[in-house]
Amino acid sequence: MGGREPLDLPAAGCGPLASRLERRLIWTFLVLGIAARTVRYLLRFPLWEDEAFIGANLLGRGYLGLLEPLDYHQVCPFLFLWVELTLVKLLGFTEYTLRLFPFLCSLASLFLFRHLAGQLLRGTALVLAIAVFSVAYPEIRYAAEVKPYGSDVLVSLLLLTFAVRWWRRPEDNRWLWGLVFLGPLAVAFSYPAVFVGGGISLAAAAVLWRTHCRCGWMPWILYNLTLAGSFAAVFLLASRGQSAAVLEVMRDCWSKAFPPLQSPLELLRWLVAVHASDMLAHPFGGPNYGSTLTLPCCAAAVVALYRRRRFALLLLCASPPALNLLAAAMRRYPYGGSVRLALYLAPIICLLTGLGLAAILTWGEVRRSRRAGPVLVVLALLGLVGAGSIGRDFWRPAKCDNDLRTRDFARWFWSEMSRQGEVVCLQADPHRRFASTGGSVRTSASYLCNRRIYSPACAKPDPPRLERVSAGWPLRCVRFESPLLTYDDEALADWMRTMKSHYQLVAQDRYPVTYYYDGSRLDHVDYVEVYTFVPKAALSACERSVALAIGETRR
Repeated sequence: MGGREPLDLPAAGCGPLASRLERRLIWTFLVLGIAARTVRYLLRFPLWEDEAFIGANLLGRGYLGLLEPLDYHQVCPFLFLWVELTLVKLLGFTEYTLRLFPFLCSLASLFLFRHLAGQLLRGTALVLAIAVFSVAYPEIRYAAEVKPYGSDVLVSLLLLTFAVRWWRRPEDNRWLWGLVFLGPLAVAFSYPAVFVGGGISLAAAAVLWRTHCRCGWMPWILYNLTLAGSFAAVFLLASRGQSAAVLEVMRDCWSKAFPPLQSPLELLRWLVAVHASDMLAHPFGGPNYGSTLTLPCCAAAVVALYRRRRFALLLLCASPPALNLLAAAMRRYPYGGSVRLALYLAPIICLLTGLGLAAILTWGEVRRSRRAGPVLVVLALLGLVGAGSIGRDFWRPAKCDNDLRTRDFARWFWSEMSRQGEVVCLQADPHRRFASTGGSVRTSASYLCNRRIYSPACAKPDPPRLERVSAGWPLRCVRFESPLLTYDDEALADWMRTMKSHYQLVAQDRYPVTYYYDGSRLDHVDYVEVYTFVPKAALSACERSVALAIGETRR
């Protein structure tokens, strides 16, 4: 199955970079990677739509509630959701808290990748692989987003590290036994971990067969049983309900990420397009062949591994995407289409990219490979990518302008309401009282999350202080309204009659909230409606609270 020592291109001692310079460059890129991730986290980007979808599901749900089908067509590993909910309960509901776990996963991934790469590569290839991983835009972006993609990378790295450590010394089964216990946790934290786990199983079987290591078959069998059993348990416990609720919708969104099986020629074209687009966007790339520079680097790495008879590593690198492709052919999980859906492959892609770059830059005679100029130029360009990422985030600390507008409105609105009276949030959000029908109106997710973050009334666990309500300190009842929902007008009228029996309605204001998607305004406008009441007579707070029984929301 080939050698097990770290691969060095060119041969050991013949590389263009001195050992001391290699160490300095590695630490320089690690520090740059930490800085890029920390800056993006600390800049506190406003929650964008996809993050708000996850955040809104944490409002009003407990741990068991997160096992049920999620609102806003979300599918998310339940252990990730449980960690998020725990942090929210302990530290409060803020952008920092929601993004803390992905941020910590990203920092841990940097150092774990350094360890994994050091087990497999040496010299120029090692420096380039670490540089690519440190400055890659997807790894930086998803270090500060309320999505499980950052933890996908860490889980993948953990599985690969255990597998490689065992592969280096197959006679020592401790790492293989470690996979037996790591597998179930990995699947509960990351759905695509099953592809990495399956790929490790295939590579481990090949190593065991080749080395005739009988003592390894027992942990290998148990590893497969626990991996399959945990996947089935997670599916039955949570993911089946989540996926059943949104699978058809997602299949429409992922239609271009499923392989066309009708024609071999069309399939070949599709494979080239997928691998030259978003899927390989490390350190950068995009759709429509935007990752064309990364693809030949990965291809050169495959050639280098084949020539050096590193067949076990080839199998380990190729099996996870092959299993992903099989799932895509069954229309169960997309292959490519978006870099975030394939982010679990980031460690493999960055390893191959670094190795392939080293093979290309040091191609030829050993004498030519001693020229450090081309390698240093590439490293300088990669450094500019990382520095440019930091500069871009400072220049535009938001995914899009619409997110900034939405957050600015929430900051102003809830601050003004709290300064002008006693604020109560009505049960008028989607899926709640007054809304008789309707699905998950996606524009409401940002409203719900920003309301929780920036409304002092919603942030406090205490009930409203109705004894303070007076002509000078009115009661303000706020509700969200969307034309995409059908409301129970009779229930709203009943509530209003009850309120008017104890209070006088002195104002009714509507604030339009316009949303944009991909730069285009949506075809509807939502509203935040405010009913302002003052007491009709000298009633006690207890008597006035009867009128609020229908409308108050405490989260």
